[in-house]
Amino acid sequence: MQEYWDLVSRVASTHRPVIVRRGSADVVALIAVEHLALLQEIVAQQEAERLAAQVDWAHAAQTFPPPQEWLAGDEPKPF
Repeated sequence: MQEYWDLVSRVASTHRPVIVRRGSADVVALIAVEHLALLQEIVAQQEAERLAAQVDWAHAAQTFPPPQEWLAGDEPKPF
């Protein structure tokens, strides 16, 4: 048990992740709490991409076109 507390202390002091393995399988990943928000953002982005891949975008664009006021107006033109 002490070895796990040593790993937690090492992660806390170095801010570097540690992967704990048993045999050839990854058991747990220890990360610094500062990295948790970034990890959650990455997981959310992956989920959003997975859901977006399921949408028929051509059909959605025809069925639910954007309001014309979104397209009207003087937007900055880069070119």
